[in-house]
Formats: sequence, structure tokens, C-alpha cells
Amino acid sequence: MLKKLIPHFFLICFPLTEYLLAAENDEILLSIEGNLLGLIELLPEDSDPQTIITSYYDILPLSANIEINDRQSALEEFLPDYKVAYLAADSAEMAELRYKIDSKWAKISGLHSQFFTSEVIRILNTAYVTRFGDLLPEIFNP
Repeated sequence: MLKKLIPHFFLICFPLTEYLLAAENDEILLSIEGNLLGLIELLPEDSDPQTIITSYYDILPLSANIEINDRQSALEEFLPDYKVAYLAADSAEMAELRYKIDSKWAKISGLHSQFFTSEVIRILNTAYVTRFGDLLPEIFNP
């Protein structure tokens, strides 16, 4: 009776063992925690800020990707006006631009919170501060 069971045992256990060993060798490319997107493992830490931002935005659903890229483009458009207002010490113009910038950044931050883990949000905030500097609200610019 035992002789009959041994071949069946190996037929079942051997493929299972190969599957388990293969799973141990896999690299994590992207982690998902609950419904939040986590760290992209293949993205080098020394990547330029725009590459980091784009890499994370590319994994978003299309509608969120479009919305967040539109907000980022709006931030880029404010940069020259903000520098001119700053150099001219035009407080009224700076206040108006600051309001628009803070509004766009709040929407970007909200989308970050909706789709990404806190670790990725920290990475994205650092990339934004490196890319936009003084344009962002002071709480995000150390």
C-alpha cells in the first residue's frame, strides 16, 4: 500500500516545491498595500526629480494621471511669474500667486494621499521640493 502512495506523493510535492523555490527568487517590482501604491524597487534613488515623479504617476489610473499632470503643469507655469513678483517685491502679486500655487499643491497632495503609501508620498514631496523649491508651501520646503 505504501509503495503505491510514494509515486503519488512525489507527483504532488515536487511541482509544489519548485513553485515555492521560484517564488523566493522573485524580485519585488512594485508593492501594493491595501489600495495604495508603494515603492518602485527598480527606480534608482539618485534619479532626477522629474523621473521620480513621472515614474510614480505612470502607474496611476489614466484619469488620475491626467489630472495630476495637469496640476503639475500649472505649477510649472507659475514659476516664472513667482520669480518676477519676488524680485519686484510685489506683495499683492505674490499673495495672489501664492494662493493659486497652494491650491494646486493641495490638490496634488490630495491625489498623492489617495493613491500612494506614506513612504512614496515622502519620496514625491522630496522630488517636488527639489524640482520646484520655493514655489511650494513652506511646510513642504525644509
